[in-house]
Amino acid sequence: MDVKRAEILRLLSVTLTREKQLLLQEEFKRYATATNWVIKNILKNHLRGQARTRSRIEDEFLREFDERPVYLDNVVTSARAEVARHTKLAMAVVSMRDKMPFFKPGRLILSQPIITVGDKAVTLRLPDRTELPIPFDKRSRNRLSPKIDVILRGEPIRLNTSGIMPHNKRYERIRLTWHNEGFVDIDIRATLPEDDAGA
Repeated sequence: MDVKRAEILRLLSVTLTREKQLLLQEEFKRYATATNWVIKNILKNHLRGQARTRSRIEDEFLREFDERPVYLDNVVTSARAEVARHTKLAMAVVSMRDKMPFFKPGRLILSQPIITVGDKAVTLRLPDRTELPIPFDKRSRNRLSPKIDVILRGEPIRLNTSGIMPHNKRYERIRLTWHNEGFVDIDIRATLPEDDAGA
């Protein structure tokens, strides 16, 4: 039996070049704007459930923000999580009850194929189909390289019957958190086989 364990692998990036910083900051802003737009729609239209939210806003979202359906799925997941977090907090903190949930800029939470893990970097695919590699800093990469190797061993090596490269099932969404010093935290949600998880 293949027992698996989920864990978060926490890495840092190197300090990015000015050009990469500007591109990445633009992506952080766009993600926050899109997520807050979805939050407003969830509350205004009393939308329940991921599928219902997605179907109600899909056409306008794909026109306004990003034409990739996977991007929409990621934004809806983040928006719904923010609404749930805010609702839970409002039960305990009275002053939160009159406030609108707000997704703060500075976080990107994306899944494959928009963001992928390599042995030395994560690669972000931008809306124009260009790629933005975000290299791991040496120290955090060395510390987690055995686990990254395990993730990469789960990488599919051939196209499926539809001619599409399937996703690597050993990791899920990846969170990037911006630092004003020009680098990011990279949190990879990994699902590793139990015998390799301690590698």
